[in-house]
Amino acid sequence: MAAALSEDRRPSASDFGGLDPILSAAGAVASSAYAPEFFELVLDEADPADAAVQSFSGEFVDRLDNDIGINALVDLVADRAPLPEAVERRWFRRWLALAEDRGAMSSVRTAALRGALLMKRQSSRRSLMLSAFVVNCEPDDEPGFLAHAARIAGLLHAETPNPGTVEFLEGLLGVQDAADEATFELGMERVGGALRATNGRDVLGRLREARTRFEAASAMRDARADARVLSLAIGLLDDFYEERVGGWSDRVRNLGREAFAYSAYSHQDGDFLNGAKAAEVSAWASLAIRLGTLGPNLDKPAWWDAARIIENELLAVYSANRTIFRRSSDGGLEWLVRPRIEHYFARHREQLYALRDWIGAHAASELGATASELVSRADAALGKGADPDPSGAAIVSPTVAAVIEQGEPSFELQERLAREVIANVNAFEARSLTPTLMEALALVLPAFEGIAYFDTNPNVRTIVQAVVYKTLLFLESRMDPSLGVDPTVAYLFTREDEANPLEKEIQQDFMRFIRTAKFGTVDELRGVAAGRADVVHQVDGVRFITEVKREEEDASFDNLLASYGDQTSLYQNTNVPIGILLVLDLTTKGGLSGHFRTLYRTEVGNLLGDGTNRGVLIVKVPGRRIAPSAATVEATKRVSKAKAEAAKKAKVAAKAAAAPAPRPSRRGRGRKSADDQKAAPSVPRKKP
Repeated sequence: MAAALSEDRRPSASDFGGLDPILSAAGAVASSAYAPEFFELVLDEADPADAAVQSFSGEFVDRLDNDIGINALVDLVADRAPLPEAVERRWFRRWLALAEDRGAMSSVRTAALRGALLMKRQSSRRSLMLSAFVVNCEPDDEPGFLAHAARIAGLLHAETPNPGTVEFLEGLLGVQDAADEATFELGMERVGGALRATNGRDVLGRLREARTRFEAASAMRDARADARVLSLAIGLLDDFYEERVGGWSDRVRNLGREAFAYSAYSHQDGDFLNGAKAAEVSAWASLAIRLGTLGPNLDKPAWWDAARIIENELLAVYSANRTIFRRSSDGGLEWLVRPRIEHYFARHREQLYALRDWIGAHAASELGATASELVSRADAALGKGADPDPSGAAIVSPTVAAVIEQGEPSFELQERLAREVIANVNAFEARSLTPTLMEALALVLPAFEGIAYFDTNPNVRTIVQAVVYKTLLFLESRMDPSLGVDPTVAYLFTREDEANPLEKEIQQDFMRFIRTAKFGTVDELRGVAAGRADVVHQVDGVRFITEVKREEEDASFDNLLASYGDQTSLYQNTNVPIGILLVLDLTTKGGLSGHFRTLYRTEVGNLLGDGTNRGVLIVKVPGRRIAPSAATVEATKRVSKAKAEAAKKAKVAAKAAAAPAPRPSRRGRGRKSADDQKAAPSVPRKKP
């Protein structure tokens, strides 16, 4: 073999006296430095189905125990047609056993695990066996081997999602030299979930979680161009969805540089395992670059080169799952890119003509069908179809009506229609927000940044934002109506001769209000942080608590926090460290409540002195109020009374000023009148 290779010629069985001497020396061939070359010769000149060849193949792999030979053999068979099932099954079991042998060298175990993945092929049974081995690897194993196991775990999870695989990857986050691979694969798990998601909120939330993972993996190891490509690409997709502008050209340039670096690395590596990941990274880079050119074009009322933009950018992005990621159907990405594209055509009617002209020339192509779908939805958005709202057009296809006519709609269709209704309600409600409410949200919610879970868990962030909004809306709704409009707010308008309302009245009122939203809200829930919580909102394991109180003496924010802040904070001990303190303020002076912006305050900090950063939103609902018209009556009475008092004082002063002054006496000093002398008693004079 050495002679043939040194002469730069392809060896043949005749150089060794035929195939039989080779097939009868499986052990010697396996221990040779040229084991892969011998096996390639057998594959080229023998029938793999021959019993002697199968026997040789099995014994050959049983004796092959060095990493170079195993890797070379894996690369060799990866580029060829599968071997007979019996051979591949035997190879799989041998390599899986070798990977399990912690006494073997880490490089040998890594090569064996790589071979087991290849020999798994499409066998469900072997896939389960390999998955079971990988997820049972312990964190105290060799870090290099664990990093490779994490990589394979990611590939297995992409084929068949398994919570056990995610748990295994999370267990490697503290293992140096394996954490970056585990972090990357957890990011890929989130990406896979996003591509399968059925609504835009889930897609965006999972992609943002994935981006956080990719950024963390990139920070752990410099040579992670794959993570940087995906992070930059998802960031651009997020910006496209949110219609952010600025900095696109620089980031697209950075992405191109990282994509080139990864492409060069993956091509040089030549590992068959890189195929799927390289295709995924390439697809994300392609999507981001197309978004980088499409985004600015969607800000223009007309296009100079419409055909190129429609074909190369717009329609490719519009059906990214099929055109860029080559999946069989639309997926999660469409939930993010389609609304903005369809809204653009709803605003620029003239661009529909350019799109229709393009369809005339490309109707038979895949993109032609996609363009026709886009035109139908855009027409609906313009009022020419069944759906007059762009957001609805972005969700429901033109075939929905036909499906409904055929019978009961499927669960998937029902869910899509329900989400459309909720999206439209939310859009309509957003247009009615008052400046005071928008200001309150802008002041309250950013204060919670940095508190545990609020920044990192999308579910926590969503429910906190939603309940805070609804609580502030409750405050606004209780400051507006009068007794004639809404008799249920009578407890807020008690008169001076009436007893103060009880705490339960505002709690029941708040429950009636909040239950109009699907927040999983219950009241008086026992067993919460060793107590009974007044109002609990719980969705997907996230629990957010509102504590309800009334205050009759001092409703200053400082006193409310000092009096009830500890109780509100303690309820947070077993879930989200953010809560709401809702207070019925019965200290209103003269029935006059303060402005909306003076009735809420956010407190954030180490509120219990235990080193935990907590947040409490205090909201005061003013009671003992009077109506504006009653305020006028009261003010008129006060003014009239003040005028009467002023008039009375003026009259007294005038009378005093008009009274005659006493006349002064004209008698001489020291002289008494005759009457005085008569009245004075007689006092005998003393003799000298």
